[in-house]
Amino acid sequence: MPPPRFRYTGFLLAALLCCVPAPRAMAGPQTVPLLIGDTLDEQGKPKPLSPIKRQLLDAIERELGIVFELRMYPWARAERYALDGVALIFGLPKNADRLHALRYSDVAAYNKLWIVTRSDATFRFNTIEDLRGKSIGVVRGYNYGEEVERARGTVFRTDENIASRSTRLTRLMLKRVDAVLLYHPSQQTAREVEAEINAYMAPRLQSIGAAANAGYSVLPKPLATDAGVFFAIASNKDDGIIGRINAALARIHQRAPN
Repeated sequence: MPPPRFRYTGFLLAALLCCVPAPRAMAGPQTVPLLIGDTLDEQGKPKPLSPIKRQLLDAIERELGIVFELRMYPWARAERYALDGVALIFGLPKNADRLHALRYSDVAAYNKLWIVTRSDATFRFNTIEDLRGKSIGVVRGYNYGEEVERARGTVFRTDENIASRSTRLTRLMLKRVDAVLLYHPSQQTAREVEAEINAYMAPRLQSIGAAANAGYSVLPKPLATDAGVFFAIASNKDDGIIGRINAALARIHQRAPN
């Protein structure tokens, strides 16, 4: 049998080892589910986020030390999930009902809502009354703001389609609608948006044939100017994420060049 001092030392060592906490795994960034309305290609498959949206989300992730888990759905379903408190949502416009149920962030970015026509069928646009009697191509389930929603079915009729820009622009070229509504970042001018749309659709118009006998025009005045893009979450599910996003946006905007 070992001497008493060795037995005591052995007991003490065992006790110390029992008290040493087990090594913890390195904690990774917090994952935050984020609902976004999907944008589809010609085959109806989701397209990746635009570079501008991706850059914004990347910046928020870096500021907050999180990773967004993107959950992309048709807008109507994404809105329903947000109202049910399933997750944070990005890009859902404000209206009275949503403001009652959701807590919105500060403005994350700005967009303009442009009216796109065939180049041989442009018209003067100053107010929403100038759309009276026309057929307007929109994304099914998407809310374009209170003024546009009030005018649906009264001032103009809508042709609601999937969230595929090329599909809606093809229907415009085929004269199925008089105009299409498209959001673009607010820093772009009408001419820049027009050039981008014509370049995007040029290879796709070859399959249309003789009907593709015009280009696309963007009317000089947008339907909505500087419509804000926001994050939002069900009011009873906000654990401080909106405040953290607001602080991150303030830091990002402060560093942005004037």
